[in-house]
Amino acid sequence: MADPEMMPSALQVARAMTEVLRAKLSVLAAEEITLTREEAALCLGLAEGVSESLERDAQQDQ
Repeated sequence: MADPEMMPSALQVARAMTEVLRAKLSVLAAEEITLTREEAALCLGLAEGVSESLERDAQQDQ
């Protein structure tokens, strides 16, 4: 398992994903966009980070 200090923060992942999606969506003529494996991994990392954060918040509220 990777060292937590080497893992990007959720904010870093979110910012990277924002840049990727903004660039892909800026091509207004494109009906579809395609993500590379790395870009899809960024999306997954962001989704996992958000869900983990929400789960922690929910546990703290109980």
